[in-house]
Amino acid sequence: MVSAVGLVFLVAMFTCFSVGATSFGLVFGWINDVSAVVAAFIMLPLIVAVHVLLRPHAPSMSGLATLIGIGANLAIMVLQSLLAVAVLTFQEQIGPVLIAFLFLVLWLVMTGYLGSSSGALPHGLRMGFLAVTYVGYPIWAFWLGRHLLQEIWEPVGSPAAGAERHLATGR
Repeated sequence: MVSAVGLVFLVAMFTCFSVGATSFGLVFGWINDVSAVVAAFIMLPLIVAVHVLLRPHAPSMSGLATLIGIGANLAIMVLQSLLAVAVLTFQEQIGPVLIAFLFLVLWLVMTGYLGSSSGALPHGLRMGFLAVTYVGYPIWAFWLGRHLLQEIWEPVGSPAAGAERHLATGR
């Protein structure tokens, strides 16, 4: 939900900039920056939850992905926070935060691949690529939340989960 709110304010920022309402655009941009900090913070337990889900299928790769995901989100939190409180300018922050976002992209693709190949997250790779588009990130977040909640109520090893995954993935 935070990502969807941030996306709305990002669109509002660019809309304001395009019509010359720079001061309103800066306010909307600041709200987007703050929402990015909140979204990165919220992602930390999700990264661990995805690792717990994928670890039985690919312990080493899931562990590596977890380190990448946590590092990327911590970097995003710090850099966006420094931008939001005006310690860094946009020009000083944009390069490092883009690198952090590239590592987040790597995490999304790695966990999507691991989830798809193991059956733990059906269509995980496709959804990871959707999240990479930024516009698709809120859709991915809802999708992941649904799968993680389903996992709580119906673990991977249960017969019902196995049959459902077989039907969904053809495996």
